[in-house]
Amino acid sequence: MKKLWIYILFLKMTIGTATLNAQDKLKLELGVEFVSRYVWRGIDYGNSPAIQPDLLISYHGFFIGGWGSYALFKKNNTTEFEYRLGYTFERLGMTILLTDYYYSTALIDTVKKGFSREENISFYGHSIELGLIQNFKNFYFGCFMNLNEDHHLYLESGYNYKGFEFVIGAGNRDYTSEGEFYIVNLSLVKNIEIKYTESRSLSLFWGGLYNPDTNVFHFVFGATF
Repeated sequence: MKKLWIYILFLKMTIGTATLNAQDKLKLELGVEFVSRYVWRGIDYGNSPAIQPDLLISYHGFFIGGWGSYALFKKNNTTEFEYRLGYTFERLGMTILLTDYYYSTALIDTVKKGFSREENISFYGHSIELGLIQNFKNFYFGCFMNLNEDHHLYLESGYNYKGFEFVIGAGNRDYTSEGEFYIVNLSLVKNIEIKYTESRSLSLFWGGLYNPDTNVFHFVFGATF
């Protein structure tokens, strides 16, 4: 989860991977979001509505999954897929996460790119990131480093209180306009869950996100099925 958006939008936030719990049985989770804009760590990807399916398999703290984003406007044609693999230490409240981003098209400079030392050119393909997420009651802290040539760094912390979540995130290099380490994500979002059967529910949220680096504010609203 990326300018003022007054659209239906799903804000992708790292906290989603931080809430995994160990269990005794193999667990399969499927989900899908419809988004008007894909906003991730203060960067807008695609400038288009998108469909974003999600799949996660977990067992005894281990998890593996895939997530995609497919733009609906062909003129932008932004397509992304990511694989993720990790382990959650439930007693410590800690998650180690390895993510492989595959970004087939891009309209802006982004951390989700590769680099060829021999040809001295950037290209869009696989980009590997290592993440560490620590939870403590209603707080969490995440540290994420891109393992490609430039080693982009992103730090994020959040607090949840009665469905309200405040997040602050900062990064360097392609996360910011000048490449220096700076805050790129300040957000306050309200989350609610509407249960329509015994086993199924609809998650809604709305709120605001501000990127101090670009001086851009996002008004967000979204739904997860």
